[in-house]
Amino acid sequence: MPSTIEKLHILGEAAKYDLCSSTSTPRAHTPDSIGRATRAGVCHSFLPDGRCISLLKVLVTNSCIHDCKYCINSTVNTHCTKRTITSFEAEELANLTMSFYLRNYIEGLFLSSGIVRNANIQAEIIYDTLHLLRNKHKFGGYIHAKILPGIGYDELRRISELADRVSVNVELPNKSRFEETCSTKNYQTDILKPINWLPSLKSKGMIPAGYTTQYVINAAAETDEEILNCVFSFYKDDSNFKRQYYSTCLPLNDDKTLPKKLFLRENRLYQIDWLHRIYKYSSTELQSVVDDSGFIPLNIDPKITLARNNDIFPLDVNKASYFDLIRVPGLGPTSAKRILSLQKQKVPLTRPQQLKSIGVVLKRALPFLSIGSKTQLTLEQFTNGGK
Repeated sequence: MPSTIEKLHILGEAAKYDLCSSTSTPRAHTPDSIGRATRAGVCHSFLPDGRCISLLKVLVTNSCIHDCKYCINSTVNTHCTKRTITSFEAEELANLTMSFYLRNYIEGLFLSSGIVRNANIQAEIIYDTLHLLRNKHKFGGYIHAKILPGIGYDELRRISELADRVSVNVELPNKSRFEETCSTKNYQTDILKPINWLPSLKSKGMIPAGYTTQYVINAAAETDEEILNCVFSFYKDDSNFKRQYYSTCLPLNDDKTLPKKLFLRENRLYQIDWLHRIYKYSSTELQSVVDDSGFIPLNIDPKITLARNNDIFPLDVNKASYFDLIRVPGLGPTSAKRILSLQKQKVPLTRPQQLKSIGVVLKRALPFLSIGSKTQLTLEQFTNGGK
C-alpha cells in the first residue's frame, strides 16, 4: 500500500493534464520537488482579482472505466506507461491539504478524479473531501473542483455549494469528434448536460469564481474552425464561461518528440481566445482569420492579420480611442490606457521612443500608427514583425 506522499506523487503526476491556468510553469526547485508544476504537487493559478496562488493539484484516483484515447488513465492506455493504481480517501486528502496549507506550501486545492464505478459515486468522494475541508477544518481557501462526465444534478449542486470554481472538460468540439476518441461516454448527456446546469447554479450564488472547460488539441481530426465554433458558443452571455483552456495531446509513451507546430497551434488558439475575451473582437472577426482548410495560420500572429485587413489604420496615436488603440499589434490594454491618460493631459506623443517608454512593442505597432500626419512605416516595409 503506497504511503500518503507516494500517493501524492502518483496522483499529482496524473493530474497534470487538467489545466487551471494557461501560464502554469515549474518552479526552480530540485527535480523531485513537490512544487514542480510538471510533477506531483503544486501548480499556479490566477484568481479573478489577478492574484497568483499556489494550488495542491491532485486526483482522488487514477483508476478509470472510460476509454479516452488521449488519457493516461484510460482503460485502453495502461500498456503505454508504467503506473501504479491508487486512490485517496476523503479524510486522507482533506488532512493532506490542511497539512500543506498550514505549512504555507499552498493556498488552495485543485481536485479531479478518474471514475472507478460511476460519476456520482466518485463525485461523492470529491464532495466529502470538500465538506471536511469547509466544515471540519474551517478551510476558507480557494477550491477548484473538476466535474466528472455523467454527474447527476444533485451531486453537481452539492459540489458547487462548496467549491469556488468548477470545470467540465468538453475535450472535443462536437459529438462526431468526441466519438472518435471515446466510446464509453455520451457527448450530449455526459458533457453538455452538466454544462447546461452551470449558469443556473452560478445565478444562485454558487461557484463564485465561475466555471471553465478544456479542449484536447490534436486528439482527433478536429479543425480550428470546429474548436472556435464551440468556444464562441460557450462564451455567449447565456453560457458565461469564465475561461476555456487548450492542451496539446501529448504522447502517452516514452516518445517525447512532438512537432513544434502542435504547440504553436495551441498558442494560436489561446491568442484568439485572448483577443475575444480581453480585446473584445467579435467571433465573426476572429473566425475570418481561419484559412480555407479550417485552421489558423501558424506563421503569423492573428492580431497582425486582423490589423492588416482593418481600414482604420494607420491610426493617429494622439487622437485614437481606447477601442481602436487595443487593436494595434504590439499595444495592449495597459499601454492604451497610458496613451489615453496622456491625451487627457494634452501631452502629445511626437517620437516612437515615447511609445516604447510606455510599453508599446514598436516593431509590431509602428506600421499601424501615425504620429500627427506622419506614418511611421508602410505595410510594404513591414515584413517580419508578425513572424
